[in-house]
Amino acid sequence: MSDAGRLPAAAVRGLDPLVSLAMCVQAGPGVYALLLGAGMSRDAGVPTGWEIVTDLVRRAAVARGADEQLALADPEAWWARHGDGGPLGYSTLLEALGDTPAARHELLRGYFEQDDEDRQDGLKQPGPAHHAVARLVAGGWVRVVLTTNFDRLTEQALTAAGVQPQVVHSPESLRGMTPLAHAPATVVKLHGDLADLEARNTEHELAEYPAAWAGLVDQVLDEYGLIVCGWSAQWDQALVSCFERRVSRRYPVFWSAPYGVGGVAAELVARHGAVLVDGLTAKEFFPGLLTRVEALARLTEPAPTRELSLARLKRALPDPVRRIELHELVDAEALRVMERLADGDRCPTGEPPSDPEAYRELLERYGGDCDTLLHLLASGVFHDEGGVHGRVWVRALQRLLYAPGGGPHLYPALLALSAAGTAAVLAGRDELLGRLLLEPVLAQGPVAPAGSRRAGTEPRPAVLVLRTADVLGPAERVNALLGEPYPAQLAETSYSTWLRERLRDVLAEPAADSDRTLSDAFDTYEYLMALLQADLSETPETAGEFTLPDRWDGEGRLRIAARVQSRFSEDWPMLRGGAFAGELHRAHTAAAVVEVVCAERYEEVARQEPFR
Repeated sequence: MSDAGRLPAAAVRGLDPLVSLAMCVQAGPGVYALLLGAGMSRDAGVPTGWEIVTDLVRRAAVARGADEQLALADPEAWWARHGDGGPLGYSTLLEALGDTPAARHELLRGYFEQDDEDRQDGLKQPGPAHHAVARLVAGGWVRVVLTTNFDRLTEQALTAAGVQPQVVHSPESLRGMTPLAHAPATVVKLHGDLADLEARNTEHELAEYPAAWAGLVDQVLDEYGLIVCGWSAQWDQALVSCFERRVSRRYPVFWSAPYGVGGVAAELVARHGAVLVDGLTAKEFFPGLLTRVEALARLTEPAPTRELSLARLKRALPDPVRRIELHELVDAEALRVMERLADGDRCPTGEPPSDPEAYRELLERYGGDCDTLLHLLASGVFHDEGGVHGRVWVRALQRLLYAPGGGPHLYPALLALSAAGTAAVLAGRDELLGRLLLEPVLAQGPVAPAGSRRAGTEPRPAVLVLRTADVLGPAERVNALLGEPYPAQLAETSYSTWLRERLRDVLAEPAADSDRTLSDAFDTYEYLMALLQADLSETPETAGEFTLPDRWDGEGRLRIAARVQSRFSEDWPMLRGGAFAGELHRAHTAAAVVEVVCAERYEEVARQEPFR
């Protein structure tokens, strides 16, 4: 049918149909059933009926040894010349090629079953739409699924989501079936299963359902709301008849069609006053619906605890369907931190309090404000295999850089960068580390002293904005909070010690609760920070614990420098992450600068009696 004859989505004033559907589904768990057609599986690499027809015509031409090029270019013309004289269609071709259901089953099996090539290409396996449907079922929002598809992709997705549905694929299987209202999940395969030799394929087989089978469909259409996706209604006369028998409906019908509906489908939409959701394929429609339903469900949930947020993060990380949920989770927590930082009464001047106890209280309050976010960033960065969610970690840091007032207000950003950066080191994700240090930028460094060479309006990356001295204030004050573990001349080391102690719990899981592992990772993080600061023409911070006397070897070489520089190569992932402008020689130059500054630092430390 031409586009001119298709029925576009009806305008719904003031409300997107998908929004209306999500509200209905969330408000009535189990009220809506699904009707899934070939379009559902097409997005997962399973061919449509017409694609199967054209390929069968090609194979018939090869077997016949005649007009193979015509079969490829114009299957209908080939069929007119060599077929039974009737129009080419899915039903007529199958009847001509296989005169029994078993014969047709063998012809079709290869189009639906996954072979080694499909497995390598990621085809004929559950896709985003199937996984989203499974999540809707697992969440209790959908309990009945009707499908015209032979494949088992829906069942596989449900199993992966921890749902074991009852599967009904023939009138015989109705015996002993748990009633729909009492079953947690039911999949009704209207045309049979892939392994069912009596699967319905031809127009004759699809013309009428057995009475018991039709009764089950009638029950679903009468008792449930319906969400239709990927079904054209072109061939399934028996199913169309079930729709036509329904004079009225208890609940509405929502019909998703990426290009509108035409023919019989348009008549059914008009007959039942169905709401069209236009312009979305199955892999767009169901994930979008799931995201909205889950967002509505969260409105009724209490404020998430840290443990609950972490559990949600870990469930969402490997699940492509829940990508949006993961991003919203981290973004929402970053916004909560920013709202707390907007409380100007905590630090109205933007300068650290002079009283040590007031200063400790301020830092602890800010640290408590961002505790959940720190755990999300550390765990997320560590478990984000391949860095596929890199954008959300960078965006969270970028938000924290906008904290008003600078100075102590940037303390959550400093903690977040240290947590995420050290987690990236622990996971061996140097490319992501480069992005974390360089992509979040501030147009003007609010913490740079007026008149200093760091002041100005040039954008400055996080690695420069979040220098510990600029954020935390005088080192002696931080040293006093630690009980003066170092001589006053070496008080700068207290910045590093303070951050490590604050982040010990945050990084416990990525570091496997090993103090040595965490210490080594933090040393690496601080050293790489120093390299980037040197590369960007600023004095590198080399007062971290990575420069203490026990971090040097017997030849006067900084151990962490040797370990990091052994990774220097043209393929070093940090270069891909934007570090050193992607140029290896700049990394070597920065390392030489840091080596000189660290050597001076070593000589200073060695002169202090407590460290001998």
